[in-house]
Amino acid sequence: MANAISKTAYYTLACRAEDARQPRPLCGDTFASRFMDDEARQVWARFQSFHKANTSNAARHQIIDARVQEELDRAPDARVVVLGAGFDTRAYRLRGGRWLEVDEPAIITLKDAKLPVTEAKNPLERLSIDFGAESLASKLAPYQDSRRTHVIIEGVLMYLSNAQRKDMLAVLAQVFPRHAVYCDLMRATFQRQYSRDLHAVLASMGASFQDMTDTPEAPFLEAGYTAAGATSVPLRSLELAGKRGPAFIVRRFMPTVRDGYRIWKFERS
Repeated sequence: MANAISKTAYYTLACRAEDARQPRPLCGDTFASRFMDDEARQVWARFQSFHKANTSNAARHQIIDARVQEELDRAPDARVVVLGAGFDTRAYRLRGGRWLEVDEPAIITLKDAKLPVTEAKNPLERLSIDFGAESLASKLAPYQDSRRTHVIIEGVLMYLSNAQRKDMLAVLAQVFPRHAVYCDLMRATFQRQYSRDLHAVLASMGASFQDMTDTPEAPFLEAGYTAAGATSVPLRSLELAGKRGPAFIVRRFMPTVRDGYRIWKFERS
């Protein structure tokens, strides 16, 4: 599994696996350990010292879990599409949803072997795509219809150019006219001040952030989306860990941290 995004998938997987081992997990992805093979452990060894970032990765996942679960509680048969799914296991953990995971063939093959769709507690389909050579629009065309769809794009957008982000949103608008997007967006200032060392390791594996700005939500707003909420990843991480003092400080006195890395929900109808 050589491509750079797959390496980052191993990193985020390892964050969730480590979180699940804790006495008080933030996310509690008990399926993550299934994928912790030698390659995953080698990747994890390079990131173990980044405690705040690792915890934030687990919190990021939990924030999206909670937002999507709110929707599924209202409409248990809703379709959920996970773009660049990596080692996502939400179809096995959340209540409800008809799930479609989309990612590179190597990841899909590995997931099928280690966590078969037959074990999912919700309907689940996996769709493989070579993002560099195949058309996302063509791949998703068979699923095109007007029902409301929930699209999760986690740990992906910062690695795409602005043009690629706009192209992806155009495809989503074409295939799923009524949808909500759940994604993590990081400001350039936050990346420079708080994620420089982490990014250096990611970049050494070939996974560099692209076209970072302090208004990462702009492509969505320009494409006609409405912002339906944004949750601070660093702040929520502290709240989930029960660290009330540091959470208060971040909330009241550290806006660069508080607002620098957030989970956004965008609506398009």
